[in-house]
Amino acid sequence: MVNAKYTLLFGLLFALSSCEYIPWNSSAPLAKVGSKTLYANDVQGIFAKNISASDSLTVLRNYVDTWVQKELLLLLAEEKLDSERKDVTELLYEYRSSLLVYRYEQAYIEQSLDTVVSSTEIEQFYNANRQSFKLSKPLVRVRFIKLKKNSSYLERIKKLYRSNTPDDITMLESFCLQAALRLDYFGDRWLSLEELMPELPFVENIEEQVAKNKHIEVSDNAYTYLIAIRDYRARHAIAPLEYESDNIKNMILSRRKQYMIEDLEKRVLRDAKHNETVKIFLADE
Repeated sequence: MVNAKYTLLFGLLFALSSCEYIPWNSSAPLAKVGSKTLYANDVQGIFAKNISASDSLTVLRNYVDTWVQKELLLLLAEEKLDSERKDVTELLYEYRSSLLVYRYEQAYIEQSLDTVVSSTEIEQFYNANRQSFKLSKPLVRVRFIKLKKNSSYLERIKKLYRSNTPDDITMLESFCLQAALRLDYFGDRWLSLEELMPELPFVENIEEQVAKNKHIEVSDNAYTYLIAIRDYRARHAIAPLEYESDNIKNMILSRRKQYMIEDLEKRVLRDAKHNETVKIFLADE
């Protein structure tokens, strides 16, 4: 049977230092399971800054409960498993080896990776892989206007927002500055309909409406919303380069990392053979 003693010092005092609560006595035992003891100095890092005394005690109790549960299960496993199942030497070696190699590769990449990706590289990658960038949802670029339903500028703005001539756009922006609650081009970026919909009252069949109409007008009890569809890409169409630019940059960097690791592995093996650090006792094919 698992013989576990679980002792928690509920009366542990906390002192205020540098706006943080810390254990008053770092050598005080908090709990014990079998021969293992959890001390106050083992838990100093678990408390958030400016935590209250009552909250800190709750955090402490939860931490201790978790520690006790884990140690009880470990104790039970030690008692019930046979020696073969308890032998994890090879697994620990494999884990340590993989972790060290991974950390070295990451350090090598951080030190050596060229993170500059030119617009030319991005465009070339895009053109070479266009079929990989088919859209799973429609995209739009819009001019979005929100104004009160009873605005005296409403009809004039309705006429102007449909135009794309520079003079009309200048006049539209002037009127919106005076009357609209919002005029937004969303940074001229491509939006999914999911990004646009929170700005509007409910619009029935919005995907169909956007596909068929250059201009959409909807209202609720207080406001009128005007959406000019400046550009549109349908579902399953090839995504615009601007929309995929950041994604492509990450793909290019990911490839560079992969090539760097492959080159590192080849170079390490080549150098080791040259320096006779490694010998392979197999006949060449």
